[in-house]
Amino acid sequence: MIGVQFEGNLLAADITTELLTGNIKGQTPADFGLPKSDKLEDEIAIAWGDAKAYWASFQRQLNRLDAEDTATSITREMAVLLLKSLGYTPVYTAKAEVVEGQTYGISHRAVSPSDSSITNYELPITNYPPIHIIGCRLDIDKRPPSGTPRLSAHGLVQEYLNKTEHLWAIATNGFRWRLLRDSSLMTRLTYIEFDLEQILNGENFAEFGLFYRLFHRSRLPETADDADKCLLEYYHQESLQQGGRVRDRLRDGVEKALIQLGNGFIQHRDSENLCQKYSDNYELRITNYELIYYRQLLRLIYRLLFLMVAESRNLLLIGEDTEKARIYLEYYSIERLRELAERPRYRREGFQDIWQGLRVTFKLFDENWRGQILGLSPLNGDLFGSQTLTDLNNCGIDNYDLLTAIRCLSLYEDKGQTRRVNYAALDVEELGSVYESLLDFHPQIKQNQGIYEFNLVFGSDRKTTGSYYTPPQLVQQLIKTALEPVIEEKLRQAEQKTSNSNNYELQTTNSKFQIPNYELRITNYELSLLSIKVIDPACGSGHFLLAAARRIGKELAKVRTGESQPAPEPLRQAVRDVIQNCIYGVDLNPLAVDLCKVALWIEGFATGKPLNFLDHRIKCGNSLVGVLDLDCLDAGIPDDAFKAVTGDDKKLATDFKKRNKKERENQGQLSIFETAADDSYIFAKLWQELADFSENTPQEVKEKERKYQDNLLDNHWWLKKAACNLWTAAFFMYLTEHNLQLLPTTATIDRLKRETVQKVLNSDSNYELRITNYELQGLIDAANKLAQEKNFFHWPLEFPEVFNPQPENSSNYELRITNYELPKGFDCVLGNPPWERIKLQEKEFFASRNLDIANAQNKAAREKLIKELPKKNPALAQAFEDAKHDAEAQSKFIREGGRFPLTAVGDINTYAVFAETTRSLISVNGRVGVIVPTGIATDDTCKKFFGDLIQKQNLASLYDFENREKLFAAVDSRMKFSLLALSGKPIKRGNFAFFLTQPKQLENQTRLFQLSPQDIALINPNTLTCPVFRTSKDAELTKKIYQNVPVLENEKTGINPWGISFMAMFHMANDSGLFQNEAGDNLLPLYEAKMFHQFDHRWATYTDNGDTRDLTDDEKSDLSFSVQPRYWVDRKEVENKLSGKWDKNWLLGFRDITNSTNERTAIFSL
Repeated sequence: MIGVQFEGNLLAADITTELLTGNIKGQTPADFGLPKSDKLEDEIAIAWGDAKAYWASFQRQLNRLDAEDTATSITREMAVLLLKSLGYTPVYTAKAEVVEGQTYGISHRAVSPSDSSITNYELPITNYPPIHIIGCRLDIDKRPPSGTPRLSAHGLVQEYLNKTEHLWAIATNGFRWRLLRDSSLMTRLTYIEFDLEQILNGENFAEFGLFYRLFHRSRLPETADDADKCLLEYYHQESLQQGGRVRDRLRDGVEKALIQLGNGFIQHRDSENLCQKYSDNYELRITNYELIYYRQLLRLIYRLLFLMVAESRNLLLIGEDTEKARIYLEYYSIERLRELAERPRYRREGFQDIWQGLRVTFKLFDENWRGQILGLSPLNGDLFGSQTLTDLNNCGIDNYDLLTAIRCLSLYEDKGQTRRVNYAALDVEELGSVYESLLDFHPQIKQNQGIYEFNLVFGSDRKTTGSYYTPPQLVQQLIKTALEPVIEEKLRQAEQKTSNSNNYELQTTNSKFQIPNYELRITNYELSLLSIKVIDPACGSGHFLLAAARRIGKELAKVRTGESQPAPEPLRQAVRDVIQNCIYGVDLNPLAVDLCKVALWIEGFATGKPLNFLDHRIKCGNSLVGVLDLDCLDAGIPDDAFKAVTGDDKKLATDFKKRNKKERENQGQLSIFETAADDSYIFAKLWQELADFSENTPQEVKEKERKYQDNLLDNHWWLKKAACNLWTAAFFMYLTEHNLQLLPTTATIDRLKRETVQKVLNSDSNYELRITNYELQGLIDAANKLAQEKNFFHWPLEFPEVFNPQPENSSNYELRITNYELPKGFDCVLGNPPWERIKLQEKEFFASRNLDIANAQNKAAREKLIKELPKKNPALAQAFEDAKHDAEAQSKFIREGGRFPLTAVGDINTYAVFAETTRSLISVNGRVGVIVPTGIATDDTCKKFFGDLIQKQNLASLYDFENREKLFAAVDSRMKFSLLALSGKPIKRGNFAFFLTQPKQLENQTRLFQLSPQDIALINPNTLTCPVFRTSKDAELTKKIYQNVPVLENEKTGINPWGISFMAMFHMANDSGLFQNEAGDNLLPLYEAKMFHQFDHRWATYTDNGDTRDLTDDEKSDLSFSVQPRYWVDRKEVENKLSGKWDKNWLLGFRDITNSTNERTAIFSL
């Protein structure tokens, strides 16, 4: 619509359509305070006439003013008249309101229409909705040149809303009218704007009608007390719900589009070459070719989604050349294809010209940037690279299939109506829900009567990677607890640096940030913010990285513009700079890596500039497997790397373990790489030079990509990479005779220091590095191949500039203060890592490979079918054997590799080892914010990790949630998880809250409490695990109790003031041979936990059919009634257990698991 802008998705597009048609609540004459007999359209027409008259008068007065006059008086006069025609009683407020020590000079208040006069209102004036009117010659997004007030009009009103109970407000300079809403939990700019100058001058009555329906006084709340009940809030909440429905439909649409495209390409008559790759020779359902094909289909979907978003937001076209815009929109745009797809007559079979035309569209954005002729933004990068759709580019697809797929992406059904997906309002996070759904599936290609069929079948990736889409409110809470303290510290350091700087010279040779010659203070702030390094080690679709980029970007834009609420354009540029300089991500799933890049490209896209180069920052790898500290190379390969697992030769494993031990003992103290420190700084310098490359043109992005490839061919880096791969491969390579010549040991790595590296041209006409020792090169090749298959990730080599920053006296970092030294490690680690056991789940493995095995009646039946596989399907049998080997090898690496001394305990869960990894990744001033099960603080297997956090005072906060309100829709409602925040610097007292169900409950101070390490040691001295309380009062009361009453037994000191001893009598499984099914002489009833309750030893009894039931009141009243057990045990066995330990004729028994939702409670009975 002309002159209308929706920023931040306050209202969905369909809501505005329903407003215009009146098909939504609040659109009858009575809802506007009019008689029922009146027509709303007539009232709008009257207001339209009044507005034009006021506008004409206003323009005449404006023309008579001096050029220096801000026109505040006449703007307010015109605005008040217009507001009155919209049902307002605007009251001028001469005195600024003070909130939290800050003044807010809001010019007017929308007094309730029910008040008889402006002097008779009952409530304080500040309780009415705010309206702020400034002069038309002042920019609503910029602070006045005079410096007062301290904020722009938009910033002033937005900050006021965020700090008060008001939800909605109006800000205007007469030309631009904005509706603003409280956005304290958002990192994005949010408002609805109407450009009345454009609307009135252009005679755009329809847009004015929407303005009337949204800005009328009846839309806003009466007062702050009923802010959440007004019509604007109703429309906003409806939009949020509709957004949820759009997410679901978009997810369904992407799945349908993938299947349509998958079959459309592979079944087309021009796709013979493609079909040859998918013959019946492959016995497995999942092959490399299927995955390659699937990934290309996804990239095609990503291209379409990206262009739909960019076109709908008018981001592609540079300049104002309407003819070029018309040519692109009519002949090349995806919008044109959306319109065709929505008309059934165009989706006819037998033609394939649309795919050929779409390929031409893609070429407009490729590396040669042909689109400059049409004034299109250069895109370049992976998404539009020539190698992205290698197979699909040589195939055909029928128009029907292609348009049907686009229709699936373009339209959705909602409440019986067909609606259009509004990509202009699509939050990039919506892609996260698409990512989650895609992990439910595996691609499958099979032949049916000679025809190839592509399908998506339910697989195990989503389960085995523990991936769950993270709700935005949890992301924002972690941004608050983990990232914002980092931002505050960086700004504090910048302020201190400025204060300490007397003689300072700034190098401005790099135009990367487009920074004008600001005063020293502003430049220091920018550099400090752009030096922040944020990583998500399991980034998925990039939800946390997007939130981090927006938050840092907003702070950067505030510094650059001096505005508390920067305008959209400087904010977008700031976010782009942050993505380029601050954002890092790793994920095991290559599909997630692709999607994360797309999300960042959309968020960081700026008109006229290419897509950011992200290959060096967003990477595919296993964050848990690989080298984290290069010092491990000097120590040699651990002997236990050669422990046998499934598929290994045990004798060979023993021999190699002995051999490796001897080699380690003989290697002495000489470093494997004598210049390790120097090498590390060389890497850092190379990668920092890469980071300093500009990305303003396709040529610069291409040059940056070339520089990155050159870095990967650096001799020193390659040798270190080879050593790290050899070190890690020892844990994963099959220990068999077949691999005898390929198994690395400590001596293998030691030999690398004597080798010379040379660059050679391979068969693919690409350069690679080799060494002259062919035997050793064979070992390296095998390790490199395994590293690629298992996605080894060596942190100091993948991100050298983070883990080996240049020292104080190093050569120039462009735009860097010369005496500014960065600590090693990331400034902030954010994420929601997987929550899964590192153990192969047979049912999940076979879900996409063999349904008979997956759906077997029980474990015994499944094992029988698996044993038959070597004969019936040897390839699948080998794949299963490989998967078991991989899972056990990864468990071996985690237990024996030395990276996880605190969490490699018991039945290993990925969330625990991820938590330990995040702690190792941060700098001494860094922060961690992750979502993990609450067991991180309460489980026995995590007690060493949590105890270490407490002892070293690294715990910043732990907020525990129950999933009863389904924050995670795919997770059981009984699941408890926590927002865990850690600090590199010691924190005396951590913040805690338990039993939360929504993040907003953290605003209730009674739910929050603090515990010091001394408090935790007082309450739980044996385990140092976290005590759980519902309120701060409970915590304080418990501390006082423990200060006066000792624990039952302090295992560390041996003090046992109560004289209590614990013993187990019989174990239901291990002692089952002692149990009798019937009563007899000298047999005693065997009590089970379910048979008693608190103070009641006759709670339940067994029935004759083996079930349990509660005792009736009559049975309990009968003192002679005894409960019936399931088993009996010989009296002698009981006496033997108690001999020398207990001489009383009674026992105090307890059940330490009361029910599935209660923790740290027990029930006792005599």
